[in-house]
Amino acid sequence: MLKVTGLTRTFGGLTAIAELDFQVSENTIYSIIGPNGAGKTTLFNLLTGVYRPTSGSIQLMGQELAGLSPLQIALKGVSRTFQNLQIFAGMTALENVMVGCHGHGRCGLLASCLGLPSLQKEAKYIEELARRALEFCGLSNIAERPVSALPYGLLKKLEIARALATQPRLLLMDEPAAGLNDTETREMVGLIRSIQATGITVLLVEHNMGLIMDVSDRILVLNYGQKLAEGIPFEIQRNKAVIDAYLGNE
Repeated sequence: MLKVTGLTRTFGGLTAIAELDFQVSENTIYSIIGPNGAGKTTLFNLLTGVYRPTSGSIQLMGQELAGLSPLQIALKGVSRTFQNLQIFAGMTALENVMVGCHGHGRCGLLASCLGLPSLQKEAKYIEELARRALEFCGLSNIAERPVSALPYGLLKKLEIARALATQPRLLLMDEPAAGLNDTETREMVGLIRSIQATGITVLLVEHNMGLIMDVSDRILVLNYGQKLAEGIPFEIQRNKAVIDAYLGNE
């Protein structure tokens, strides 16, 4: 589904991602791990158009994404969540999720100004999409509540619901378990597996190694912007170079 070839991003004299190659198969959970500063979030920003590559190729189902805007990439079926919550504090939970649907809207300025039936039909469709995403994430009961009154664990799920409302083929999840307690982390594991079960491919960045080893089909290890290792969880757990990068050698 996703093919990354020779991907490089430099910032002045700093190379954040260097000649990176990897492939993600459809309907799998592919995880990216590495020490702080390894380039994981930079990679996500490249895949979603926040940064443009210095060189290299990013292909989704054979279509080139490098150089496209974040909106263009989202409309091709790529969505993401963020390491730091990106929530609209003045809205309800439902309204936050509805924001994620508007990229699929087709009504223009004229329909909006005149309040045409097509606009009302589209608004109803967007609300239905948002409610289905909330229900999938177990959040139907908080749809009308202001997000400012919600605990952190529910906000993490809410951001996932908004990403799912875009109807992605590929979902990038940036540290979904960060800040969660053990119970919430177990619920997150179940939610990630449920997302995969719907046919969505998941690209996951996470520091919780228990979660990573539990849900991943394959794992890519980054270190200083380069591929250190790649393989199934069993192989990564026993890779000496990976252990040294995390814990230091003697």
